[in-house]
Amino acid sequence: MRIAITGGSGFVGRHLTKQLRKLGHRVTVLARAVPPGETDFIPYSLETALEPDRLSGFDALIHAAWDFTAADDRNVTGSVRLFNASKAAGIPRLLFVSSFSAFDGCRSIYGATKLAVEKQSSAMGVCSVRLGFVCDNSGVEGKSGGLSGSLEKLATLPLIPLPGGGKQNLFAVMAGDLGPAFSAILGSCDHSPVSVAHPAPVSLRKMMTIFARRKGRKAVFLPFPWRLLWLPLRVAETAGLRLPFRSDSLVSLMNQNPAPDFSVLQNLNIGMRPFADEG
Repeated sequence: MRIAITGGSGFVGRHLTKQLRKLGHRVTVLARAVPPGETDFIPYSLETALEPDRLSGFDALIHAAWDFTAADDRNVTGSVRLFNASKAAGIPRLLFVSSFSAFDGCRSIYGATKLAVEKQSSAMGVCSVRLGFVCDNSGVEGKSGGLSGSLEKLATLPLIPLPGGGKQNLFAVMAGDLGPAFSAILGSCDHSPVSVAHPAPVSLRKMMTIFARRKGRKAVFLPFPWRLLWLPLRVAETAGLRLPFRSDSLVSLMNQNPAPDFSVLQNLNIGMRPFADEG
């Protein structure tokens, strides 16, 4: 397929671009600036409209772009505007990269905004792909990224902070499985949303223990109520400080979908590797 990917220079987008190309698809990256070494590129941002003629000829569009700094509804309006342009361009397959943080009753701003895009785009035939906790063991450029990369860095501390005691369960998806999963979903966009992760949950405590072990360290934890960390993070953000770990990311981490539906994943026969010591 000829596939357009927004946010192709981001964490998930980079993995998708690289893996889908390895699977034989022709991928065009849509991003603010030209990623290093990228030749197939279209300038794009959520704040601006993209004319339908710029999207003509594509077989599919995967919308992975997201503005984590937006305090308004630009992610929702920008996403809906993009899908309208894609429909006008005649793209038959439209996928939205959503999250396990998006579900009825979710508590994070990130999850609620993702859910709003899901609901507003469903009438256009957009398939929402809810990703679990994406674990990037090696990274596209040889280093970990995303939220898993932030947790790996915490695992190198002599005393590892463990919000909520680490009892909350996470549903992990290995970053190397994203391309094959999306390729299979593109071949059958009849169901939405699709939950993509290994169905066996992993506690945050176990995940941090494994992260520490990979760094050759023994995990020593400092459990504490997660709101004690959320408050100083929120105060720092209000003061205008840019932090490597956002307060809303903590809310998402503590409030994942407790009962995701993996039936579509199983019906499409998409296999996911479990999170384990050997990755």
